[in-house]
Amino acid sequence: MASPTITTIYQKVIYERKGANGEALWLTLNNEAMRNALDDTMQRELLDILEKVALDYSIRCVVIGAAGEKAFCSGGDIRAFQSMNLVSGYEYLLQRGARIHQLITTMEKPVIAAVAGMCFAGGLELALMCDFIYATESATFGLLEINLGLLAGWGGTVRLPRAIPAARAKEMIYRGEVIKAPEAHQWGLVNRVFLSRAEMYQALEKTVEELVAKPPLALRAAKTIINNSATCDSIDAALAIERGTIQWLAGSEDMKEGVAAFVEKRKPSFKGK
Repeated sequence: MASPTITTIYQKVIYERKGANGEALWLTLNNEAMRNALDDTMQRELLDILEKVALDYSIRCVVIGAAGEKAFCSGGDIRAFQSMNLVSGYEYLLQRGARIHQLITTMEKPVIAAVAGMCFAGGLELALMCDFIYATESATFGLLEINLGLLAGWGGTVRLPRAIPAARAKEMIYRGEVIKAPEAHQWGLVNRVFLSRAEMYQALEKTVEELVAKPPLALRAAKTIINNSATCDSIDAALAIERGTIQWLAGSEDMKEGVAAFVEKRKPSFKGK
């Protein structure tokens, strides 16, 4: 995207706004020395950023990637587990993992994970929170917590069986199995696989450019319908969510502009209104 970039470097996260009006946010986990592990500082910075981004509708798409090619994220900071007790451990799961998940999954904008290298434990859980995953061919995925006498506590044991066949998820979790990107793609965990990190980011630029050009209200509505209807036991209840949301869109200026542009055979200009 040929446009100005506004960059803010936190201690462990790089924050970049790209696009003519900063419509795209690129977040880079930046702690290569620890293989981009989700230590206390990185968690706090992610929470601070996501809290601000969730209701900032000038941002239409978010990409979460990582510095370097060796690791997207190796998981949590294992040393921190040594000092946890029942109370602090519960707070870690609720106030960190659950809150990050809530912010990513409920914000009404696409969130894409860009995975190069290892994507293990909390790193895979972070990627699973996103709407979809792009990966390099050399990327690897696994929930390895069982080897520590633990299990994934940021939603891995719940989300992985919903992302791939349950039996395969069980094998990965029980064995602490690591799989490569082509296999992850075959199972539906990863959307697209690329030969290199450079090729992946080139494709991401194109995808993000396409997404920020879409009508913002319709894109927000699409994520809301998909996420909310997925929890419905009844197909009728899910369809009711769809109908109600479409009615909301039907009165928007964007819908009128989209229809007019189609009839007049011109490119639409969406305003998010």
